[in-house]
Amino acid sequence: MRDPARRVRPRRAKRRFPRGLVLGAAAILLVAVLSFGLIGHRLLSPPQGPTHDGGVAAPEPGAGEWELPERRWEEIPEPDPSSPFHEAQVTPLDALPPVTLERCAQPQTVDSVTAWESAVRDQWYCVHRSWAPILQRLGWPTAAPRVHFFSGEGDDSECGYLEAPAFYCSAGGGSVHFGARHFDMARTWDLSINEMVNHEYGHHLQSLAGITRAKTAMADAPSTERRAELQATCWSAAMTRHNEAIGFGQEQYDSWVARLETMRADGVHGSRESLLYWGTRGLYAATMNDCNTWAVAEGEVA
Repeated sequence: MRDPARRVRPRRAKRRFPRGLVLGAAAILLVAVLSFGLIGHRLLSPPQGPTHDGGVAAPEPGAGEWELPERRWEEIPEPDPSSPFHEAQVTPLDALPPVTLERCAQPQTVDSVTAWESAVRDQWYCVHRSWAPILQRLGWPTAAPRVHFFSGEGDDSECGYLEAPAFYCSAGGGSVHFGARHFDMARTWDLSINEMVNHEYGHHLQSLAGITRAKTAMADAPSTERRAELQATCWSAAMTRHNEAIGFGQEQYDSWVARLETMRADGVHGSRESLLYWGTRGLYAATMNDCNTWAVAEGEVA
């Protein structure tokens, strides 16, 4: 029933638009909506990368960063209680990851003795500063070994007179000595100071861990010295790989391998093959035990 109080108004004629104009306007509106939605999605969504099936997925953390060339390494054998090297095979260092060297100076070549001495001291104390919290946690001495420089072929130390580009003496709390031959190396290779300082600090770690004591208790043999030197070379590589000041990449990798190919090879430091093996293996080390030269067969440290 119609409401009698409602006033009836005359109907107006409906305005009609051409059909083509209506369809065109609808199409324009649809495109605008879809475009806005696509732009909004791109603004709100994180960057994505391709998947194996052709779709898209969020990239892996660190994707695009340089990685070491893929290589498989033989597992280090388990410690052998019957081995004369057993005391050196097992140390508190074994399970630790290589320490990250923080706030070290950026490696570079030097053009004067003064600059060389300053760079060596900076790197030495940076390495020690990075290791000090771990040494303290292990209950080991945390005093930094003294640093000495010499101009000839060798230097006097509490271990006696020794000739080398650089050497470490464990007596009297430890001391490290750098000579003129190392200065010559540091003038032409930017990673020379990093490599040599890390190597000598590796000998300091051997001393603190009891490896040096175990070594001196054994019969004096070239193979024993080679194990110590190759382990220090391996540890030096591990610390170099984890030196934040270097930004290790393909250029540094090629430079490191080139150095191993020219490094002094002899009955004490190891053959060229052994230097390349352990000096490269250290770059891949996940733990300090990956450089355990005391647990492998003698042929692996020739």
